Amino acid sequence: MSQAKEMHSTVIYLQNAKILFVRKDAPEWSLPGGKIEQMEQPLEAARRELREETTLTLEGEQLLGHFAFKSEEHLYRMPVIASIRPIPSDEIVECRWFTLEELQQVAVKPTNVKLLNRIGQLFHE
Repeated sequence: MSQAKEMHSTVIYLQNAKILFVRKDAPEWSLPGGKIEQMEQPLEAARRELREETTLTLEGEQLLGHFAFKSEEHLYRMPVIASIRPIPSDEIVECRWFTLEELQQVAVKPTNVKLLNRIGQLFHE
């Protein structure tokens, strides 16, 4: 019998053509998000993870899709005004806004690269 895939919710938080990424105590950057807890809906998980990692809230989001890789990803997008400032919390050591060009200069979680490619962003692996 096959084991169920782990489920994640991920957020593309947009500000002036930049995307918010977070970094744990490691060189790799990732989109805010994480594992969907038991009995939790994907949107609830996206809101919880964004708040836990950056202290920001997720409101007025748009579901971009449900993607299956080694885990299953539910992807949400939310544009925000320029005055919004993320604050790293919990296991996150740094939050930063990146343009797509800037992302090509840093290490990014491979699944996040695939997600950006799937939604039509011009980000190359």
